[in-house]
Amino acid sequence: MALFRNRPLPGTVKAFFLHIQKTAGTSLVHLARQYYGESFTSHGEYWGKDPGQLRDIGFISGHIGYHFARPLMQDRYTFTFLRDPAERILSLYYFSKARDPGEFEIYKMARELDLHGFLEAGLSDPCAKMHIWNNQVWQLAHGYTHLDDRTVGDFGEAELLRLAKEHLGEFSQVGFTETFVADSAPVLKALGLPRMKEMPKLNATPGRPGAAEQSPAVRDLLDRLTGLDRQLYDYARTELPELRRAKRGGWWRW
Repeated sequence: MALFRNRPLPGTVKAFFLHIQKTAGTSLVHLARQYYGESFTSHGEYWGKDPGQLRDIGFISGHIGYHFARPLMQDRYTFTFLRDPAERILSLYYFSKARDPGEFEIYKMARELDLHGFLEAGLSDPCAKMHIWNNQVWQLAHGYTHLDDRTVGDFGEAELLRLAKEHLGEFSQVGFTETFVADSAPVLKALGLPRMKEMPKLNATPGRPGAAEQSPAVRDLLDRLTGLDRQLYDYARTELPELRRAKRGGWWRW
């Protein structure tokens, strides 16, 4: 999509936000809702619908996998955010632990298990695994969807990583939780939304311990759960910007 030279009117640019859970972005979604009005859908509001039913909606966001998202990304400004993989899992655990266990199974698991047990479950239990085992790679490679019955076990690890990298390159903007304010600025500009000096942190879990504060056993489990995500995160930080610059420079080749 061509870069916007002048800011468009708020709520007029069709946009798609692939919102990977616990990577930041809820505050941006809330801001967009104010300007897109009824031409807006997020989170589970799209579930059960065919992508074709959403084509006319101005702003679409949610914890949506690429397979569902692909038809919706045409002729839209598209963006996503990645997060340090270990910190994303820890954020999910402590967030889920504070939620109503009757709302989602993953909340119930976080309430019932200590952190070590929760992470161990992520290696084998289907519910935990779908939320924490290389979840950023899985969401960008395919993701769970009602459009087919493929699961993460239907793909090899090398294939998952390759697909995630390829698909990540299709987004107009790829940002990072760690630099969210700066990385959200071009998104807000492209959508004509007001830039904020500081985006409010919604659904955050203040005071939780980080990866560096965990026991060696927990850090080992985090490493085992995030090997592919770490490679994707490092690729997005280093190689992807170079590839984008090369493409703009006119010598891009696949």
